[in-house]
Amino acid sequence: MSSLVIIFIFQALFKRRRSGSEVLVYKRDRSLGGREVLVGKREENWPTTRKTTPLSSNDYTDEKKAKITRLRNRRKEELPQWWPQLLNSGLNLNEMINREEYQRMANRLIRAMMDNKMSGKDISANDIIQLRHICKTFGVRASIETANARDSLYRAAINLVLSYCEIIANKSTSVQINGEDARQFIAGLADNIGLENSRAARMVSAAVAACTRSRILQAWALEVQGKHSEALFELSKVCLIHRVFPPEESSPEMEMVARGLENHLSLEQRESILESLFTICSEETHRSLVEALGLVGIKDSQDKRYA
Repeated sequence: MSSLVIIFIFQALFKRRRSGSEVLVYKRDRSLGGREVLVGKREENWPTTRKTTPLSSNDYTDEKKAKITRLRNRRKEELPQWWPQLLNSGLNLNEMINREEYQRMANRLIRAMMDNKMSGKDISANDIIQLRHICKTFGVRASIETANARDSLYRAAINLVLSYCEIIANKSTSVQINGEDARQFIAGLADNIGLENSRAARMVSAAVAACTRSRILQAWALEVQGKHSEALFELSKVCLIHRVFPPEESSPEMEMVARGLENHLSLEQRESILESLFTICSEETHRSLVEALGLVGIKDSQDKRYA
């Protein structure tokens, strides 16, 4: 009996009515003849029905897989068109047996390069070429402890390749490093040291942009001094680099180059440089050179717009 009384009193004092997630609180007012009066609202803190969450849904796994797929596709799309498909090296039986030894050789070489770097010495071109040769020939990967060390090594390799392009700019149209195509060399090395392709490609693009800017400014400085042949040689370096590692159309790197050059060279000066580039560069590089000089949409002397 006492329990029934308690229940009756509770219902008389507070009557809960739901409105969405709110609870309406009523109280009986004796002055109004015992009528119920709304005295307040409060949020419901103890829902009686369990809401469906992503963790409790079978769709969560599918959504996660779909997200990973989208990210992978996006990374693939970020790779420039020149980025090559890596070729797998076929190992014979003896090479497979001695693979662990070659792995140790690669790791020792990496440690030696990092030690030289810590002591203030530059990473040598020979060490980079040897590392690539060991990893490519014997199918091993180098172990590098930190991302900074990995990036430092890869930047040194990029500088090696671009410097070689500059050396042979007026001698050859084919660029090979230790008998390997320059694109294969630089992309293969990224894989050898465990560097993500998209990040490696961005580092190459940034280096190409920096080289483009510096060589164009150097060429104009030589032109002002009346050293026309030397200026053309500087521009030929840009031609070859853009042919080997062509920037993507409307790339942010070339846009930054254009903005930088606009601060140092007038429109007429940049048009003069472009005309010189057109005389020595292959047509396949013209589009990226126009973008680098910030001349897209500008009319030339014949009232035609640069493409």
